[in-house]
Amino acid sequence: MFLEISSKNNDQIKYLRKLSSKSFRDGQAAFVIEGSKLFLEAYKKQLRFKQVFVTKEWLAINPDLVSQYLMVLAGNGVSIAVVEMSILSSVSSLQKPEGIICVLDKIKLQPGTFKRYVILEDVQDPYNVGTIIRTADAAGFDCVITSVKTADIYNEKVLRGSMGSVFHLPIYQVESLFDYVRHLKSQSVTIIGTALTGSCLWERKPLSEPFAIVMGNESQGMSDQMSKCCDVLLKIPIFGQAESLNVATAAGIIMYDLVRDFK
Repeated sequence: MFLEISSKNNDQIKYLRKLSSKSFRDGQAAFVIEGSKLFLEAYKKQLRFKQVFVTKEWLAINPDLVSQYLMVLAGNGVSIAVVEMSILSSVSSLQKPEGIICVLDKIKLQPGTFKRYVILEDVQDPYNVGTIIRTADAAGFDCVITSVKTADIYNEKVLRGSMGSVFHLPIYQVESLFDYVRHLKSQSVTIIGTALTGSCLWERKPLSEPFAIVMGNESQGMSDQMSKCCDVLLKIPIFGQAESLNVATAAGIIMYDLVRDFK
């Protein structure tokens, strides 16, 4: 029914392996997702599939997904290949691959105006970035803006950490984050930063929309330039002996506290 690939040296497998490199992904304007959940999320969002690699085992235990989705993709000209698990494992980033890997075109976004922004200044850990995107989605934020030094949203760890939320809200990477924030200020967007010198989160004044929350680098926090650009600086009180909070945890606490003003 589908093409079968029996060699790790097959050109399609070599191409799939190269997509683990950000520079290659950028050049190809393509990225890789793995697992049934991300496959379904991407399909439902009508993203453009280029290739799908599955194992016989995955086909056997997912007949509904095959009949309802995989056959539709095949009918639309998407390449579907059946591979041995050993081949899939050689290109998978997981210790125990589920049995499906897909190549998609990168998401094309149009500029937009929003009410609730999350801005990531050089947040470098992919799992942190993925978790923040997922939380922003859950908390009802409209978009995520990232600096060029923030982990690539098409990194497999970001995609897994977001649990599909990368497909739910627009995520823009901008060349100059500071210039972008200054533009938002000119559009009357309140810029909220996070810093140890800020006011206690519990004592903040009520917000009005639009607003943007800025989360800084894991070890350095926000840059001085960005901090000076903020209209409000907030900090989360620490009641125990921990010195600080993980940036993704801190982002979640702050995001949910801010949206309480609008519920």
